[in-house]
Amino acid sequence: MFSTISKLKLKLILRLIFTGDTEHWAKVATAIVVIGGFFAGIYYIFLRIFNYFISVEEIGIALADRVISIGFLAFFVMLLISNIISSISTLFRSAETEYFMSIPVSHSQVFWSRFVDNFFYSSWATAVAGFPMALAYIITNHIPVWRSMWVFAALLVFLIIPALLGAVIAMILMIIARKFTFKWTAISLAIVSLAVIYIYVRNNLSGGLMYNVLGDMTMLNYYLRELGSYRNPYFPHIWFAEIMRSLRLGDFRHSLMFSSALASSALFGLLVTDIIAKKIFFPSFETALTMTQKKQRKIRSIFKSLVWRGLAFVGQDVRALTAKDAKLFFRDANQWSQFTVLLVLLILYLANLRFVPRHITSTYLLTLIAFANFAFCGYILATLCVRFVYPAISMEGKSLWALLSSPLGIKKLFWEKFSTSFLVFLIVAELIALISNSMLAFNIIITVLTAVGIFLMSISLVSLNMGLGMAMPNFEELNPMRIASSGGGMIAALTSLIYVAAMVILLAVPAHRYMLFVRTGQPFSTIEMAITIGMAVLVNALTMYFPLKVGIKRFANRDF
Repeated sequence: MFSTISKLKLKLILRLIFTGDTEHWAKVATAIVVIGGFFAGIYYIFLRIFNYFISVEEIGIALADRVISIGFLAFFVMLLISNIISSISTLFRSAETEYFMSIPVSHSQVFWSRFVDNFFYSSWATAVAGFPMALAYIITNHIPVWRSMWVFAALLVFLIIPALLGAVIAMILMIIARKFTFKWTAISLAIVSLAVIYIYVRNNLSGGLMYNVLGDMTMLNYYLRELGSYRNPYFPHIWFAEIMRSLRLGDFRHSLMFSSALASSALFGLLVTDIIAKKIFFPSFETALTMTQKKQRKIRSIFKSLVWRGLAFVGQDVRALTAKDAKLFFRDANQWSQFTVLLVLLILYLANLRFVPRHITSTYLLTLIAFANFAFCGYILATLCVRFVYPAISMEGKSLWALLSSPLGIKKLFWEKFSTSFLVFLIVAELIALISNSMLAFNIIITVLTAVGIFLMSISLVSLNMGLGMAMPNFEELNPMRIASSGGGMIAALTSLIYVAAMVILLAVPAHRYMLFVRTGQPFSTIEMAITIGMAVLVNALTMYFPLKVGIKRFANRDF
């Protein structure tokens, strides 16, 4: 039966790729271009980084090896989080899983069938980032082709381990949630995970890449010694980094040893996961079907005070829709868990800013750090918009006809979605920008410029993703992660990142020239500054206007 399901899925994939109308082929072509461009961009960036490291005598190669280790540690953590979150929806809250559980198929076969779907869905984006990073390392160090195949095979095995861990953790979460609410179970797991990550980073990455040695040779020697060693070499990301390093050196004995550790761990994980799935997959599936959130203490009063009374100046229909969206957000584990993960990553980013040197005299470095921070804030804002704003209309699903047939109408529905997303993400992005600027001790000019830039980005990115979400909706899919990862979501992600890059460049040039004028008295062209600012205003105007115009027009012409 498992082979029958696999053949059916293969046919569905082939039909999805090779059949369809012009719009379908346009989405497929766009997805290929987006993935290819993302792959090429990451490859180019890491190729430049590794080429620079190699040019640094004595420690350059060690720095490249440590970057590989830290990079794949980040990939491992992201894969684990992604697999846990997506496993909850794929393994338990899926119509396909419910159908398979109703036919004469063993629970183990159902689990592995859904696990394969979850593995590809959760791992493809990280693979697109990991493969070019590994390829850049291979090209830079002139590793032969047959050794490169070894590296890519090890990378595929590396991807399996967090997928297995994520599925097992998701099943255990469901079992624990029998006694407690799922929300508090997930929050407890998140707190424990953060504590583990913090302890690991504190104890194992103290010899990081950013040491302010200030001429202290003892500290410098300690830093160099830390680069070439690992305190706890018992983790998959270290094994993969050691495989690449050993193949670069031609040390096949060590390559075979670490490859065996990676492969045996994956095989052991498959066996253990199969045993656990046979024992608890069905009970955890039953829990997911029957589990209802235990009554929260007067949660309705919270929404009534914060949403209903707070929006007393708008009509009751818009207030009701806003309250409904807020309730659905907190009820849907896919939504609030992803938002929580992003907030935690932002907190970690802010915490690590304390390692950045404060008193920088170089105007170029000051501008570079300021706009790197600005670019990061824009990237986070773009990620939030693609993940939450683009699927907003699609998440109404088949019940959208009821809203459109009511006195609410398309315009009120649009403005409710737009204003809610804009206010929430503007507050988040502005807080990150203000806190990071204060931690980096930037002057008032940089702080004000960043705040204004974030405000413009918030309007433009919400407009862009709302317009594209209305132009290319998917009312059949209930999982917002899948909607954001669709062909239309990829288009939204690509255009959002292009817009962020354009804004960073357009604002960085006049800011750098003005800072040179303030610090050194170097003259700058007011005409050039006016042209640059005018171009930034034009880019924002186009980003706000055209996606919304096209999206609202196409949405209004749809048949529901």
